[in-house]
Amino acid sequence: MRSRGLVVTLALLLAIGATAAVFLYVNGVRQDAKTGGDLIDVVVATQDIQANAALNPLIDAGAFTTAKVTQETLVDGAITSTEQLRDQTTTFPILANEQIPLSRLSSGEQITGGGLGISPGHVGTTVRVDGPNAVGGHVVRGDNIVVYATFSSQKIFKSLKDFVDSVTNSNSNALGSATAQEALPPFTVTLIPGVKVLNVENPPVSEDGHSSEGQVTLTLDLLPDDSANLVYAAEQGSLWFALLPPGEEGVQIPAASGASLLDKIIGKRAA
Repeated sequence: MRSRGLVVTLALLLAIGATAAVFLYVNGVRQDAKTGGDLIDVVVATQDIQANAALNPLIDAGAFTTAKVTQETLVDGAITSTEQLRDQTTTFPILANEQIPLSRLSSGEQITGGGLGISPGHVGTTVRVDGPNAVGGHVVRGDNIVVYATFSSQKIFKSLKDFVDSVTNSNSNALGSATAQEALPPFTVTLIPGVKVLNVENPPVSEDGHSSEGQVTLTLDLLPDDSANLVYAAEQGSLWFALLPPGEEGVQIPAASGASLLDKIIGKRAA
């Protein structure tokens, strides 16, 4: 019986010791947090700030304050004084209460691809269409979309000679001559099988929850040739966009379905 009592006593002592150790550890962590020995003061905004915003008026209005962060959570180049914001402009949106890295300011080293995240070798091109043409306002930044172009009254030169005559002979009326040009029937083609949306401005949502009324402004991550074709199609025809499922790529339509007609009016008009 005495041995059994000793075992119980030792077990109780071990349990008390373990509890005390945990208590001391937790208390030490709390004390470290209170003393702030490893905490760093950083500047944060008290409100959301859009890109291209001048910061001097916001500084004067008291739109910035300080917050304490640990060394582990400190972001690279975090602003630690409002004087670092003076005479600066934002190059990327800043959210309230988040750390402000120097890379988001006009004097900082810009993020790869700039504020929009443009891919190397690409250009950002913006177009505006009616809501239904852009999936009724359901496209968001980062989505992949297909670009369709519809042409209803296009003409091409029947031969290279007709084209040369139209631009070299000032007395020639070949440019408007019915014999020099061939009218194409209305057609729709896949202008760009797949492209990433860099930015989007959708129409506001109405009281009944719909957002297709109004216009949608899209900035797309395009190769230069695709950008030129998009501008041409926007000026000479009409554009429609289709939303691709996440992770999927669009498919170019076969030439027999209309791409050959597109070649005749974009990039090969004098062929």
